[in-house]
Amino acid sequence: AVERSRGLGDVYKREMESIYNSKLYSIEVLYHIGAYENSIHFIFDKATKQCAIVDPAWEPDLFLKKIQDKGYTLTDIWITHWHGDHTNAVDEVANKTGAKITAGVNEIPYLNIENTVHTVSDGDTIKLGEVEIQIIETPGHTAGGICYLLDEHLIAGDTLFVYGVGICSLAGSNPVKLFHSLNKLKTQVPDDIHLLCGHNYGSEITTTLAEQKRANPFLLIEDEETFVRYRMHVHDSTRTYPMSPMTLEEVNALL
Repeated sequence: AVERSRGLGDVYKREMESIYNSKLYSIEVLYHIGAYENSIHFIFDKATKQCAIVDPAWEPDLFLKKIQDKGYTLTDIWITHWHGDHTNAVDEVANKTGAKITAGVNEIPYLNIENTVHTVSDGDTIKLGEVEIQIIETPGHTAGGICYLLDEHLIAGDTLFVYGVGICSLAGSNPVKLFHSLNKLKTQVPDDIHLLCGHNYGSEITTTLAEQKRANPFLLIEDEETFVRYRMHVHDSTRTYPMSPMTLEEVNALL
């Protein structure tokens, strides 16, 4: 990761960038963007020079300049979930580029977007140039949030963080559904896939899914009732940032 000052006069504010290379695509990530310090993901298809941006918010002109400077064309906007810190630049980016907007079918009632949104369902496959992406619906943080599974990376939005998960306190959220969505990720996503999240809340920027299964407290809890109690009543008062690995014994001691 490359760290550089954002030029905002605040020495504690840093904007980091990471680049992940795969055979058919590369992913670049801008971290700590906007008031809620979002991570903005750019997927670049090497064969066609097409680009997708995930959850554009806060700084649309910065994003468009980045894509243009790299010599790519923005063709797609992928939305993981409806929250404003993930969508407040979607319309501006779409209006300036004509990019196609994609979101989960069950998220549509919550979206505040003027442009046409193309809907996808669990198990669908979409394409960016030569790259195929599998859609995994993961309700819980919101009613119809989705993850995007590529050859080597899972773009998880706020469903799954490095050693954490998203909150369940806003419209459409449900901790029981989140528990089952996380179990779906544990069984459907290969262990060697790298996790890319909507916010940089963990002690590492990324890990494999195997590492999250080993040391993310939410993935260690195996029964629904205990998960709901931990998510809704225990976690927020016992955890500090950045979130670090935990053992099942450490989790059980809090319960």
